[in-house]
Amino acid sequence: MTVALIDGDEAIYKACVIKREEVDWDSGECATRLPTLEEAQETLVSLVESWRDSAGAVDLTFVVSPPERGLFRRGLFPAYKSGRGEKPVIYAGLEAWAIERWDAVWYRGLEADDTLGVLAGKGAVICSSDKDMKTIPGRLYSPKAGRSVTITPDRADHWWMTQTLMGDSTDGFAGCIGCGPKGAEDTLLGGSRMSEWWPEVVRRFERPKAGKHRDVAQTAQDALVQAQLSRILRPGEYDPSTGDVRYRVAHHRIEFNAHDIAR
Repeated sequence: MTVALIDGDEAIYKACVIKREEVDWDSGECATRLPTLEEAQETLVSLVESWRDSAGAVDLTFVVSPPERGLFRRGLFPAYKSGRGEKPVIYAGLEAWAIERWDAVWYRGLEADDTLGVLAGKGAVICSSDKDMKTIPGRLYSPKAGRSVTITPDRADHWWMTQTLMGDSTDGFAGCIGCGPKGAEDTLLGGSRMSEWWPEVVRRFERPKAGKHRDVAQTAQDALVQAQLSRILRPGEYDPSTGDVRYRVAHHRIEFNAHDIAR
């Protein structure tokens, strides 16, 4: 039996912002408005069931970020997601309803992305349009693209290193300054596995910057921090009973407690 791991954060947000049309039959004018909570509930149910069915799953697990929003990445990098705007007005109400409706799963200190990654594996398909999910080996259904793919471990690592180099302006970390998509692609071009990509990533970080970034210097330690920020946790890397996180960035062993450092 295949289980759909639903990105609840994405689904809830979409249900909050899909606008409704209202027609003034006297004037013939059409106006749009944001949904009421009840309308958003209906939309959310439709989205979740559609994602599950499109992914070819029988059952589903609805995954959200912790309602208290304590995240371990803020403990690693205080500026993480500091520039995010306010959520839609009905978001909290819809989230509370969805948590009860589907007996939602979340892990203390982890974003929904990480919980999806931890739960991934045999018999599961992640349902999310988030590009970060490409760093998780296994099956992925993208509602935005409307298709499923199977991501190999090497492909997942390649995308992880791409994200490390490019950073994520939405989440507030810069990656390798001055390195865009083409620079990331060129940096990783010569390798085929993590042991070959990581030295090239470090060299790219340490390379002198040009143009408006010429006074900026980055080190191997900067590369390691950016790799940790862009790493979505995978099965076996998080112990929900203790909060311990363990994984490797090439030869570097990363260990911390997500419960203790969550902010």
